[in-house]
Amino acid sequence: MKTMWMWFLMSCKRYGKHFAFLGILFLLPIGALAARHMQGKGEQGIGIAIAVQDNDKLARQIAERLVNRSLGENGGMFRFYLCEDEEQVKEEVASRRAECGYVIYEGLKEKLDSGSFRRTIGVYSAPSTVVAALSTETVFAALVEIYNRELLEDYAGKGEVFETLGLPGSQERAALIEDAGTLYDRRLTDGSTFRFEYAYLGQERTAVSSSDQESPVFPVRGVVAVYLFITSLYAGVVLGEDERKGLFLPLSYGHRLPCALASLAAPVVMAAVSALLALWMGGSLSVISLELGAMACYCLSLIAVSWLLKAVTRSPQVLCSSIPFFTIGSFLFCPVFIDGGRFIEGFHLIGRLFPPWYYLRFFSV
Repeated sequence: MKTMWMWFLMSCKRYGKHFAFLGILFLLPIGALAARHMQGKGEQGIGIAIAVQDNDKLARQIAERLVNRSLGENGGMFRFYLCEDEEQVKEEVASRRAECGYVIYEGLKEKLDSGSFRRTIGVYSAPSTVVAALSTETVFAALVEIYNRELLEDYAGKGEVFETLGLPGSQERAALIEDAGTLYDRRLTDGSTFRFEYAYLGQERTAVSSSDQESPVFPVRGVVAVYLFITSLYAGVVLGEDERKGLFLPLSYGHRLPCALASLAAPVVMAAVSALLALWMGGSLSVISLELGAMACYCLSLIAVSWLLKAVTRSPQVLCSSIPFFTIGSFLFCPVFIDGGRFIEGFHLIGRLFPPWYYLRFFSV
């Protein structure tokens, strides 16, 4: 056992002297971090500028509602940000820093109260974009949410149906106005009023977990799985060359097989460490204990497959020439760049009970 571990450490030192191999080990985590950073920039949303011409309370509330909503966790596809005036909105749209821009003109509440909707909100849009038509619904929804609350409070304070509770301007009506506003906010956010659900006809509606929703767009797990597989094949080629050169002949017969397995496992273990770093830096690492156990099982299976292929091919040159075939086949026939979660959802469930099966998720996005 001591000889095997010494051989393993010496093999790691040997591979560490290959700058190309070390470069790949460091390149994978850096690439995963860069992909995560680029994905984060893409998830910031489509920029939309908004400006308010006066200090109208309703206009300010609409602008703040849009900005705060886009900064939240479920901000959606639009990212609203405030501008100082209409000229700045024009500049933002002209420079394409914003796909479109909105200007809330003076006297918004007075115009709405009087039923005059002309020149209430202006929109500036680039000719080549369709974002204005989509974002208008979002702006209108924010307007309705805020203005409807004021209509309800006004009705509660002046409506004839509430005369039995007190005259307009009395303390009873003031309390009623406050209760109406509070009730409106509660019903607006608790989902009890109405909601929309979309489903495909003839298919069961399945729940999507938060971890699935937050999975990265770049297929880190799929790339890592293929990367480890190719590394194990390369280790098999190097081991075949060492055996052909008689590197293990000076060892006793009982030490040859363990030392050969240690030499084969060395680059796979080094690549596994790099793969775990890539998963962590790419935002795909989940429970550490489960990931370590799954990675160990996956690496053991790769070592066994590589050893078997080396024994079948009997030639390092033949095994080396098969690496491009296995690489292309892995990307074509394994769901690395497409969502294969539907096909192996059952294996995920089994994997939570039996960790060796869990690493099949590496072949999904």
